[in-house]
Parts: sequence; C-alpha cells; structure tokens
Amino acid sequence: MLSQTLQTLERDGMIHREVHHTIPPRVEYTLTPLGTQVADKLQDLIDILQPNMDTVREAQAAYHRD
Repeated sequence: MLSQTLQTLERDGMIHREVHHTIPPRVEYTLTPLGTQVADKLQDLIDILQPNMDTVREAQAAYHRD
C-alpha cells in the first residue's frame, strides 16, 4: 500500500524518488516544490482541525443521533 501511494505521489509530481545503487539498495524520497506547497496547505488544515476535534466529534454524534 505504501509503495502504491509513493508511486502515485511521484507520478503526480509531488515527490522525487532517487535510487542509490548501494548494498543494500536504498531509495530516498524528497518533496518537490509542488509537494512542499501541498504539504504546507495540509498543515494549515491540520492546524485548524486538531484543536477543534471535540467539535467535530460532537457534530458526528449529533448526525448519527438524528
């Protein structure tokens, strides 16, 4: 599952994959400029949601009660 996600992110231009031909083989992943922009926006979303998780859970509970 992780390898599929990494392949998708590479295909979409969000990460760069570099293979190091060593023993044992090693692969390094880094964010591209686009990946960095996306990560910054995701962090903004996390910063909003994290302190409001009680509100989210209350809304979920209310939804399932109705």
